[in-house]
This record gives sequence, C-alpha cells and structure tokens, in this order.
Amino acid sequence: MGDIRNNKILKRITIGFLVILVAALVGSAFNSQGLPHLILKDEQSKVLVQASEDLTEYKIDVYFDAMKKEIRCKQVVDYVNNTSKGLDKVYFHLYPNAFKDKNRSVYPEEEFYAAYPNGFSQGYIKFDDISINHVPAYFRIGGYSEELLIINLPTKLKPNDRIEITMEYEVKIPNSVGRFGYGEYTFNITNWYPIACVYDNKGWNTHPYYDIGDPFYSEVSNYDVIIHAPDKYTIATTGDIISIEEQKDKKLWHIKAMAVRDFAWVASNKFKISSKKVDGITVYSYYFDQAFGKEALDFALDAIGIYNKKFGKYPYKQFSVVAADFFIGGMEYPNLVLIDRTLYNMSSKDWLEIVTVHETAHQWWYGLVGNNQIEEPWLDEALAEYSTVLYYGHKYGADKMDNMYKTMITEGKYDYINQYIPGEKIDETIDRPVYKFPDWIIYDILVYGKGSIMLKEFHDKVGDKGFYNVLQTYYSDNMFKNVTKEDWLKACEKATNKSWNDFFDAWLYAK
Repeated sequence: MGDIRNNKILKRITIGFLVILVAALVGSAFNSQGLPHLILKDEQSKVLVQASEDLTEYKIDVYFDAMKKEIRCKQVVDYVNNTSKGLDKVYFHLYPNAFKDKNRSVYPEEEFYAAYPNGFSQGYIKFDDISINHVPAYFRIGGYSEELLIINLPTKLKPNDRIEITMEYEVKIPNSVGRFGYGEYTFNITNWYPIACVYDNKGWNTHPYYDIGDPFYSEVSNYDVIIHAPDKYTIATTGDIISIEEQKDKKLWHIKAMAVRDFAWVASNKFKISSKKVDGITVYSYYFDQAFGKEALDFALDAIGIYNKKFGKYPYKQFSVVAADFFIGGMEYPNLVLIDRTLYNMSSKDWLEIVTVHETAHQWWYGLVGNNQIEEPWLDEALAEYSTVLYYGHKYGADKMDNMYKTMITEGKYDYINQYIPGEKIDETIDRPVYKFPDWIIYDILVYGKGSIMLKEFHDKVGDKGFYNVLQTYYSDNMFKNVTKEDWLKACEKATNKSWNDFFDAWLYAK
C-alpha cells in the first residue's frame, strides 16, 4: 500500500450486510443525481459473498460537519476471534491521534510544511462511550501518540466466537493535505475510525504510525456505513453506494463493502464524475479538471483490464480514482485511490499515468493479497512498482516498457544510490521493516527500485508464461488473506516446480 512522491515516484504512496442479491440485474444503476448506485450481482458477487463469511463487521453511523471540520460517529463492531487462541483483550488502532502532537508528526521534517501548508493543525479521536454487549467496557488508551485502544473483555473470547463492541466518538480533521485531513478541495477521510489490530503468530500487532512507508496492517472485514453529509458534497468511497437519500440540507449516503481491508472516503463540494466499464467493473473518476479527469479514467480502465487478464479477476464491481488535495502523489485504499490533483495537467500527464497505474496495481497487491506492510513492505510495493512497468509493455509494447523500466527503476531510482552519500556504503537489505530504513530516499530506492530489479530478473529467468503463472497462483491462493515472504516463495515453487529461495534471499539480504 502506499503513496507516491512526484520527484522519484516515491511511495508513502457480510453476509449479515447483504439483504438480497438481485441476480437478474446486469450492469450498474444510477440514482437521480447521476451518482453511482451499485448493486452486487453475478458470479463476481459469489466470490465476495463467500469471502465475507465469518468476518468482523463494522457498522458506522457518521455525521460529517464540513464547517467544524469534524465527524461524530457511532460504531458497532461485531468482532470475531479468527485466531486459534482465546482472547482477553482486543486492540484497536486510533490513527487520528497520530496527528495530535506536532512533535510526534507522521511526516518527516523535510515534508512537514508541505503536509501543513497553513501551519500545524491538530487531528484526533475522542471517545464519549465504549460498551460491550451494552455494558460499559473497561478500556485504556496508550501507544506512542495515544494511537492504541485496549479493551478488556468481560470473559475470554474463544476461537470463532463473536462479541459486540459499541463506540461513540468524535474525530477532528486536521488541515493537512496528506492521507488524513482537508485542503482547499477535498476532505480525505482515511485511516479515520478505530480499526482492530491484527493478531497473528507474533501476537497483537500494535505498531505506531511511522513516518516512513505505509504503516498499516489489517484484516479483511465487512462494512455497513451511513454518512450524513451536507447536501452540496459528493462522496467517493470504498464499497457500493446502496442509496443516497435527501434530507433537508443533507444527504444520507448508505454504503456497504464486503471483504475489504479498510474503509476510506473522500468528500468534496466541487467534484465532477465520469465513469466507464471494463470487464463488468464500473470505474469512476472524481476530478476538477474535466480533460485530465477523463485521462485518469482511461489510465485506470486500461490498468484494470490488463491486470484482470494477467493477475486474476478483480472481484469488486467498482473502482474509483479520486483527485484530492494530496501532496504525496498517490495512495491506495480498497476500491479507491487518492491522486494528487496538481498532476491533472499537461505537464504532469506522464506522472498522472504512472501514479494512477501504480495505485491501481495495489488493488491486487495490498487490497486483495494483503501483508504486514510494516514488517515486509517489499511484498506489495515491489510488486506494485513492477506491475506498473508491465502495464506499459502490455499497453504500448516492449520498447515503451524497456524505456519506462529505465526511467522509473534503473535510472530513476537504483542508480541514485550512488549519489546518496558519495563514498558511504549503503545497507542494501530490501527485506526489513519500515522503521529500519534511515529515510524515505533509501526506502524508495531499495523497496521499489531494487525490489523491481529483483522481480525483472526473476521474470527473465522464468519467462512470461512462468512469471504470470506465479502471479496468478500467488493471487488465487491468497485472495482476502494476509501473506508473508513464505507464501510468495511457495507460489513461485508451485507455479514453476522449482525452489527460488536462494535466488530471492540473495536479492533481499545484503551480503
């Protein structure tokens, strides 16, 4: 997952919900405002229905106040213990609190003023009430920036059992043009609600919001979200917009998302929208400049079409490319990507294509095949970057792909390592946690650049057929799951009948 910086393509870049499937409907419908009103259907939906079984469910009622720059929420989490152990606590990330303290910023020092063009602006989450099965809960808030919520359970939650946790809270939205915040054109409401931490074979994953990489790790869950918003605002969102109901000076947006890794939305009173279909998927472009909004739409359409054929079918019925106040370049969320609105012009058209395609690739490598982006960031980032190179080959031909590989990777990234600190040896280990990289530059050079060179050499060794067999095996075997390096190696061996452990270890670890 990640966001992309413009100069070097740097990355920072339920069944219970499904009331009825309308199997007879084909295509998407639109409401009277011309906004998407999507209905799940056909074989694609069956994949989601199956994947949505036995997942944690989030039901969130949101009141969005654009004047006060805040949202008030009631959230009911039907939490399921999908581990093999009994749990006496549940941990949640409180990402908005990472924006609370100027001295503990989520942005590196060199980016602070780009992120806060009008000076530091505080963001936070504040609770009014937390209860378990309608009984007040015992909880505490901790972590580096008070970004962890720890809830004690009244009795141990056995494997496969569920428990209902209700929260009422207020979120203050900062004047920040990064992942979470608002600018002149958009409110970027991402990583905004209490989301359950992952419990894996290492226990609870409670990492803070690091200022390098994409410090997020989550399980696929189901969402039922209602957003009460001012009537002048249009919302781009993860999931299917089920209805938009007018209520005096407000609109009530009802959204459902099955089997997604996170839930994000962007609001603006200036959005224009275009849409087209590819392979039964409706792709939306939310923009402010019509000409380049349609360019972004075409880039996303082509990428979805290529990746469907080469990786495996995207199972959702919609995908949105959203122009936003977003200085970083691009950032992916399920069914939705943020793109820096300043790229929507002729001089930045090439960057607009690169960023849009890279973030679209993350719908496969992060959105559907997830991983711990903190501990193993290369798993999704190197694949998304190299998938961007592959897009150019399939769309424009081999010469263009070779040129983009040089521009983006060998000359654009990896050669830069020799200029980083002349005479100083750089630790070239790719496979390490985000907090072990000294800065964004080295992170980008190694995770994106060297990681892509590694995949290109692997591609050359196994050929097109072998390489795409690997990607398709990796995708089909791990959809809706979280993976590790071992799952990647397993897919490589399964698809080629050969172990590649030594090959990848030689690349991933500095000698």
